[in-house]
Amino acid sequence: MAKAQRNLARETDPAIIQEIIEKSLALDEEALMARVDQLHGVVKLFANPTVVGGENIPEGPVLYIGNHSTMAMDVMVALPALQRASGRFVRGMSDEIMYRYEGIRDFVIGQGAVMGHADIGNALFEAGKDILLFPGGAYEANKNLDERYTIQWKKRTGFVRMAAKHGVPIVPVGIVGPDEWFGRYMDRDEVADSWLAGLLKLGGASDEFLASDQVPPIPRGLFGTLLPRPQRAYVCIGEPVATEGLMEKKLTRKKQEAVRDLVRERLEQCIADMLLLQAQDRDTVSVFRRFLSFY
Repeated sequence: MAKAQRNLARETDPAIIQEIIEKSLALDEEALMARVDQLHGVVKLFANPTVVGGENIPEGPVLYIGNHSTMAMDVMVALPALQRASGRFVRGMSDEIMYRYEGIRDFVIGQGAVMGHADIGNALFEAGKDILLFPGGAYEANKNLDERYTIQWKKRTGFVRMAAKHGVPIVPVGIVGPDEWFGRYMDRDEVADSWLAGLLKLGGASDEFLASDQVPPIPRGLFGTLLPRPQRAYVCIGEPVATEGLMEKKLTRKKQEAVRDLVRERLEQCIADMLLLQAQDRDTVSVFRRFLSFY
């Protein structure tokens, strides 16, 4: 028990934040980029991603802002796409819950991810690093089936403040396809009132957790498994939103919301463009891939 308590840390502890920064900046980026290229090879087999807009990527550092899909599977598509388009390694920001235990924290950092925290973002931008962030977080990743391809950021503007502090351009990244890799046995909103909730409570889950945005849906993948259906993916790298004019200025809430809404508008346009491209491509999809889409 004592050992478990030592391994459990408050993820907002300044020492933990500094640890994440130092370990992330010490990573061998060439080795990580090679690993991401291998991931691209795997993803290409079942998703064959189409990427447009690579010419929109400015010189680094850059803050990429994307839309989350079920189980956050979009990361498998987005990171290789951005790396191949920019020629630079991109660090993905992930939920704080993944950094509470030392062993898990070290593993996640070793894969190139970092915790979603302003101090970490500031340090990475100062070092000239690119970041991929999904402002919708777990809430957007765990959305219901009828909410596919919707942006669910609530009132969050933290990413705007982080980018503006360093004058870093914000680049929208619209991702279509991964939201169709899984159907549902149960939507997020159904879990708390289901038989499954009773089992989760026996395992220690609280009512608060079951009512939170951390509760995932119960996905149904290929042949009823957790394997993704082999559907094509589409990535749109949109027009950057400049923030250099906001440096050294007091960023009012109204201005933060204006920048956020502009990023959202361009991201939604990216998603719409990719949905149109997806529809235009349907006649070129192989019979085998179409067959598997029903399972």
